[in-house]
Amino acid sequence: MEKITLEEGESGSLRLPSALCGRYGLEPGQELLVERTSSGLALHPLRLDVRKVYLEVTTRCNLQCRTCVRNIWDDPLEDMEDETFRRLLAQLRELPGLREIVLGGYGEPLAHPGILDYLAAIRDLGIKITLSTNGVLLDRERAKALIDLGVNGVTVSMDGTDPETFADVRRGATLRTVLENIESLNGIKAAAGTSIPRVGIEFVALRQNQDQLSELPELARRLAANRIIVTHLLPHTEEMAEEILYGRDARPPLPAASGWPARGGDWLLWGTLELPRMHWGAERRCRFVGSTALVVGWDGGVSPCYALSHSYPYLIFGRRKQVTRYTFGNVNDTSLRSIWTSADYVRFRAEVRRFNFPSCVDCELRETCDITESNDGCWGWCPSCADCLWAQDIVRCP
Repeated sequence: MEKITLEEGESGSLRLPSALCGRYGLEPGQELLVERTSSGLALHPLRLDVRKVYLEVTTRCNLQCRTCVRNIWDDPLEDMEDETFRRLLAQLRELPGLREIVLGGYGEPLAHPGILDYLAAIRDLGIKITLSTNGVLLDRERAKALIDLGVNGVTVSMDGTDPETFADVRRGATLRTVLENIESLNGIKAAAGTSIPRVGIEFVALRQNQDQLSELPELARRLAANRIIVTHLLPHTEEMAEEILYGRDARPPLPAASGWPARGGDWLLWGTLELPRMHWGAERRCRFVGSTALVVGWDGGVSPCYALSHSYPYLIFGRRKQVTRYTFGNVNDTSLRSIWTSADYVRFRAEVRRFNFPSCVDCELRETCDITESNDGCWGWCPSCADCLWAQDIVRCP
């Protein structure tokens, strides 16, 4: 690729009429990447349009859930260092379109010793903050701090509506503790006269807990939660592969439910239940690229999505696949501005928007092809998104 700059509709030997610039939202002085392809030139405007950042401040967790990648991976269990966070914070200020930061990832954010200081610093950016948590460490002190800091949303993972199922899946936690913590959070909010942070529930659907899906709206109503996100399982072991509900062919849908009233201060909100897709299909769309989001890992590495933010194995319809982490840079060495507008990252996003990847699940050679054992591809960009369950809307994130 090479960079060009439009000046009054032309760029060196490449002439683009002003009308064409207007049609595609380009302005004189707009910097572009020019990609030479077999069918001609592809122009990629360099826009600093990051709107959402997923921030993983730690890979440590206080639980040992049956479904978790932490059971089988070799990645280090570490916290983000303060110096890395300070560098990141300064770079976030350079993103004019930034609207939201989601603290989550594969670790428990509240396990980071400096999490409240980090939240306070992020709050000064004046953007939306959402925290994903298992709810165990959300005691009264932390709940009050989240309210005082103006955190907008708290999404709590709850993979069972009865104590036995919950304890079996989310090992190290009890349903009673999590429910009491959410109710305490709501009580402190009411006393403070605020409706934020709003509460959401994330539920991993398994064979073990599928009969409890119908109970989620009532649980959400009791907890004044206005959003339920149901996701399928990304299985990392043979044992957990037996728990999946989705398939390669059409499956019966998960039980749908109407909304529910969720009181938020003086407001009465209408709760929504978001269900995942039940089977592999032709339509593929990356929510991370579509929402102009990126992921910053605990060490400062910048990945395009959760799926490529760590190295791990998983099973896709009985076939084992080893994913290798993929980053476009590190905030300790390069600014987010430069990483986002780098030639590789710009072209990657363009490839993903076109979804220029094969569908390994549908390929007749899938049982004998050794390329499918990793996240490489037989054609298109590598790493390949060919087997991505996020792009199928089977696996979902807040």
